[in-house]
Amino acid sequence: MVDSRLVRIGFLTQLSWRRYGRYWVELALAAGLEPAFADPEAVKEAWQDPDLSGVPTLAFRLAAAQALALADCQAIVVPRLARESGVERGSGQDPWVMDLAARLRSALPGLPTLHAVPAWFDESLESESVTFLQTAIHDAMSVRRALGRVRPLAKAGKAGVPDLARRGGTRTVAVLGRPWVVDADLARLVQGEGERTVGQHLFDPEELRSEGWRADERLVDGDAEVIGAARLLGRRAAVDALRLVVDEEASSDAWLANRVAKVVHKPLEVVTLQAVLTGRDPVDTLLRGPVD
Repeated sequence: MVDSRLVRIGFLTQLSWRRYGRYWVELALAAGLEPAFADPEAVKEAWQDPDLSGVPTLAFRLAAAQALALADCQAIVVPRLARESGVERGSGQDPWVMDLAARLRSALPGLPTLHAVPAWFDESLESESVTFLQTAIHDAMSVRRALGRVRPLAKAGKAGVPDLARRGGTRTVAVLGRPWVVDADLARLVQGEGERTVGQHLFDPEELRSEGWRADERLVDGDAEVIGAARLLGRRAAVDALRLVVDEEASSDAWLANRVAKVVHKPLEVVTLQAVLTGRDPVDTLLRGPVD
């Protein structure tokens, strides 16, 4: 058996962390592994690495900078952002969305082992967990014991009930975008004077995906989520307008904006992350840690 106390496992927290992170960190701890997170100052230093110039979009570049900052770990846990799909449009054509770990390995060949784990919970989770543990420890009893400790965490957190009551004198704007981009901080960042924003991240992603697939079955997970959010929030009487945040470097985001425009019947504004960040440092503004 390998002395697992010596094994440091890095975790990328930049993308969909709230969805998948806690379970995998607790699984690592239950197995006696040492979770590691990128120091913000190390990420800032890595942000200047010339190898990052080949990584498209701000979100993925920040994730790549985190990976570089964790390069002294024995392995790094990377989220899978979408289930395998035969869809070849929208995000289905984006290799960074469909296979983040493979793209990171290609762009940054000096990284340690990258272990891709699902950013969702389904029937495959236990086998995925066993595979993850067996890369670091080689004792079947220890694997079973670790799984038993975290099994109660093997479920998605319940979404709350966002406040969508109409408020006099205040314009309510629904903020939409890639699930790994839109969060509470971004919703505040794009909020205009006299507005309140309601972010897509507050809603149950399964409900949003189901709503998106009702409109079009040929959608990758993330695309279905955004289109579902547009349809659902577009029907809410308290929502005055929708604001879609895109990255100008992502061709799939341009496709998505076009699709969203076709399914909503309220004012839609498309803004780029690059425009939102004018005068701001991308790392300071967008970097997400394990407790954000």
